[in-house]
Amino acid sequence: MPRTLYILVILCVLLPVGATAQQTGELPEASFGSVPDSLLAMERYRPQPGAPYIIAHKEVDISFRQEDQSIVALLDYYVRIKIFNGEAKQASVVAVPYYFDNEIEQVLDIRGYTHLPGGGRHALDQNAIRTINLNARYNVKEFTMPAIEDGAVLEYAYTIERKYIEELPDFYIAHRVPTALARASISYPRYLRYEVDLFDYNGKVEHLTEQVDTSSVPKVFSIPQPEPVLREHWIARQVPAVEEEAYITNLDDFRGKLKFKLDEFGLPRQKLENSWELVVAQIRQTRSPLKRARESKQAREMGRSIAEAFASKKEAQDSVYRYLNSRMRFNESKQAFSEQPADSVLGGALADQAAINQTLLAMLQGAGIEAWPLLISTRQFGRINRSFPSYFQFNGLLVYSQIDGESYFMDASFPQSHPSLIPVSTYNETGLVLKPDSYEWVEISPDRSLFSIHIDLKGALTPDGDLEGSIHSESAGYPAQLIRQRKAAGEPENKIIRDALFDRYSDIQITRTRIENLDHYGRPVRIEADFVIEQYATSFRDGLEFQPLVVGSLPSNPFHEGTRRFPITLDAPEELELHFEIAIPRGFQVERGLESQQLEIRGARLQERYRSEGRTISYEYNIELSRKNFEPSLYPQLLDLYERWVTLSNMSWLIKRAS
Repeated sequence: MPRTLYILVILCVLLPVGATAQQTGELPEASFGSVPDSLLAMERYRPQPGAPYIIAHKEVDISFRQEDQSIVALLDYYVRIKIFNGEAKQASVVAVPYYFDNEIEQVLDIRGYTHLPGGGRHALDQNAIRTINLNARYNVKEFTMPAIEDGAVLEYAYTIERKYIEELPDFYIAHRVPTALARASISYPRYLRYEVDLFDYNGKVEHLTEQVDTSSVPKVFSIPQPEPVLREHWIARQVPAVEEEAYITNLDDFRGKLKFKLDEFGLPRQKLENSWELVVAQIRQTRSPLKRARESKQAREMGRSIAEAFASKKEAQDSVYRYLNSRMRFNESKQAFSEQPADSVLGGALADQAAINQTLLAMLQGAGIEAWPLLISTRQFGRINRSFPSYFQFNGLLVYSQIDGESYFMDASFPQSHPSLIPVSTYNETGLVLKPDSYEWVEISPDRSLFSIHIDLKGALTPDGDLEGSIHSESAGYPAQLIRQRKAAGEPENKIIRDALFDRYSDIQITRTRIENLDHYGRPVRIEADFVIEQYATSFRDGLEFQPLVVGSLPSNPFHEGTRRFPITLDAPEELELHFEIAIPRGFQVERGLESQQLEIRGARLQERYRSEGRTISYEYNIELSRKNFEPSLYPQLLDLYERWVTLSNMSWLIKRAS
């Protein structure tokens, strides 16, 4: 044997099993059941010393197992939390969501310890683990780690078995508190590979690969050697906290995360196509709302019968919608697909959002209206990431129609609503319109989903400070929907008006009430009433002091931060028009009034007008937010506008006694 070949054979035999043939960097290690003394002794986290606790270590180790002619992904999670302030009880509450529908996922082997700084540890009580149902697709395993105190270290581990391997659950590297280290690892079998993409994080993430020899075959050239196992690792260190800000879509939209999509499969491995075309094809083949609508013969016939009485398609759509909306019974479950038949919905059975809107779709199509299912992600679920095609991004269903060039967005599960008035929870950014032979993305822009209140108030102050007068209001959008819903539930008009207009006042008398247009959904709900607010003004020796903004006030600013990282997403556009005419009592006089002014930015405006004539003070405020999304660069101006609204709400005027 040549000398060189002999040396190579000896080296191969001596190479230990499991040796790394290719690797860069070092892998951080952590083992369940023990924590380093240095972590127990840590008194603060240097990158963010004020943090009440940190995620010291978080990892997921992903592997695969073949069983019963299928492939199962095993995701082994381990989390270690360092507590600096034992009052931060939220650190001890753990929620593990999993996709239980069709038994796609199950959570196994939950275990945990609380390690105390003075020594000793407390094990997680298995009886304390609860299963909570979130909706038709997701459950949560929830538990509270025991004996939390200053300096403690919590650790817990669990395994998720997942049958659907085309994609894997997102791995979040950023949280509401700092994360010292986050690691995701995959051990690949020969027949598959994943594309792993980083989203919503600009920090450094190390990507390490290693070839691991797991074979026990002797290392000699005459015996074929199996292919080493490829392992990939992604490691992020010192990840800053992602802090909640007022009015965002969902915090998860802005947390750094890794997303996993199956990229190669088979032997030999073949590149897979990942596209929305494939997602749409999968929906059509499995749980298509279009197929459900086609098969709903009773609903289609009902829609056709209703439409026969109307000359215009818009009137027919309104009538079909009203018929279903007044009869449906919503079970409060939002989902994108449903197997519940339309006959059941029309018969008054409890139904989820998808079943109700599939019924609406069938009725509208039966009425000859161009209508299609609109697959969405709710606000709670986050925005749809269009660069990551996935069937699992949808968790809600609306109906989208077009009549004479005008688009309508509908959710018949929303009680006392009408076309283009959808719940705030479903008023997200974009949705996918599913058509028989195509699909398209549309911006969700229902023009009647808004907060609109117009108020005219005429009143007179008495020398004792009482305010008595009359009020006229017209509400559209969400305020009108709430009034209709409460009236349909049998609440008295007096209470509805008090809560809608005078909720600030405990000592108020409301008489001569009237609510109109409850059954005319195309018109604003009109309220008229007389009122007396005792001691509205505070009496002093030299005059009366009162707040001019009798209704429509904003006592505190919903925005508190001086700066802003994330885009602002309001619940919906707003229109608030307030007109006041206040007569002051004889023997009092008005000093020089305020100057009319206006604050305006793109998409928002606050206008003030003042005038006084004799003993009457007239003033009005128009607050308009014509869009719901604002970029962070506009935040300072938007903050100023809201701050002015708060100032007006808390401002007091003094009318002096005549000398």
